[in-house]
Amino acid sequence: MSDLEAETRRDIERFVSEWVGDQNVPGASVAVVDTDGLAYAEGFGARDRAANAPATPDTLYGIGSCTKSFTAVALMQLAEAGDLAISDPVDDYLPHLRDVPGDPVTLHELLCHSSGMPSDGNLSALVTRLTDRGEGDSGLPITGDDDFRRHVETSADERLTDRERFFYYNTGYTLLGKVIEEVSGQSFAEYVAENVHAPLGMDRSCFSREAFEADDDRMTGYNLEDAGDDEDGTGDGGDSATEAVEADLALDELTYAPGGMLSSVAEMANYVGMYLGEGSFEGERLLSPDSVSRMTERHATRDDYLDERAQGYGYGLSATEFLNDTLVGHGGMMGTTTAWFGYLEDAGVGVVVACNTAPEKHPSVVGKAVLALAEGADPHATVPTYALDRKAEPLVGKYTSHREVRTATVEQSGSGLTITADDPGWSAEYRVFPESLDPDDHSYYTVTARGKRVPVEFVVTDDDVSLLLQRWRLHKE
Repeated sequence: MSDLEAETRRDIERFVSEWVGDQNVPGASVAVVDTDGLAYAEGFGARDRAANAPATPDTLYGIGSCTKSFTAVALMQLAEAGDLAISDPVDDYLPHLRDVPGDPVTLHELLCHSSGMPSDGNLSALVTRLTDRGEGDSGLPITGDDDFRRHVETSADERLTDRERFFYYNTGYTLLGKVIEEVSGQSFAEYVAENVHAPLGMDRSCFSREAFEADDDRMTGYNLEDAGDDEDGTGDGGDSATEAVEADLALDELTYAPGGMLSSVAEMANYVGMYLGEGSFEGERLLSPDSVSRMTERHATRDDYLDERAQGYGYGLSATEFLNDTLVGHGGMMGTTTAWFGYLEDAGVGVVVACNTAPEKHPSVVGKAVLALAEGADPHATVPTYALDRKAEPLVGKYTSHREVRTATVEQSGSGLTITADDPGWSAEYRVFPESLDPDDHSYYTVTARGKRVPVEFVVTDDDVSLLLQRWRLHKE
């Protein structure tokens, strides 16, 4: 690919610019990479609004749980060196989970979130404390290693042993970081800097607040808060009803391994290039192809899509079918900063997106859209979030039945719709869900208080949009 074609570049920049504006994202950066290297990198908006400092491809952002794959790379390196085995019980290195019911929890299970341990809320509570300035503080004693150990030990009985269940377990990655420290004799941040960042030329990527704040090209974090009425004073919702308020970053040693890394899209593009090179980057090998294959193998099922695709989870990486290819990657969120990276295995092209807030449409959504555009595909037909948006767009509005006996209002609500019938004798609110991801399929359903599954159908023609709900047919005004 080398460089993007001018038309593709324009399509990507138009799409990302609309996202930044519609979602009130202060600043964002995007990179596209292929087997030849960096094909595109650009910043949008402001990395710091008060200073009116522009976002650039080199702006440092918190990448959140994208860090998990770096933790997994470190574990695989130590396994290749014979310093540990991925099948080892974590009890061989740490005491935190020794009292769990069932067989000992293994490093493999922590890597792919299949240990049966549900979230204990540790990271969420810590991020809230660090970014909300105390307003949402849970009060949990989670300051330092001893508090962390006690918190994990008291959660031991929560483990499920009678079934296989995917629980996204941030604490497992904090434990894996501690295993890396035990085995390597280095701090987690030192090990990653020396064995992952350095060979990839990720010289500015870091974990510490001091290193981050010493860098001139760094993000300022923002919370998106409710600003009340829209600009037109209607108060009818919409993205203009949010305000980006400067807020802190969640930087603490307990966040490092599960989600504490800071990086730029330009340096993350090198990281993606390592996967495109099957573990090698610019002639330097970080992992064997077998280790990369094991990291990207679907050891557990994270989610199922409406179109019957499954999102698998390997070691710090998700994998799913996309654009008739396999999409491998991971997203991240640390309160005031979000990011995503992903690449197509066969096409050999990847994308990195990062921004300095947590918008409703996460960089993982936008990143897939950019990847689709780079491959000449329509995001509204291929990315589930945008397919659902396209499906809902012609359906939103006010509806009336014959001679206006009954009326209803249809609004988009997340992945589905809310239908509000507010006239006497028919007052009700229906939350309806799509039957498929096909943007041209306008079949939805709801479930009544009596447990009945009720079909809800919209009939869309060139001249009319009508709603079929129970005994009624209503037409869009």
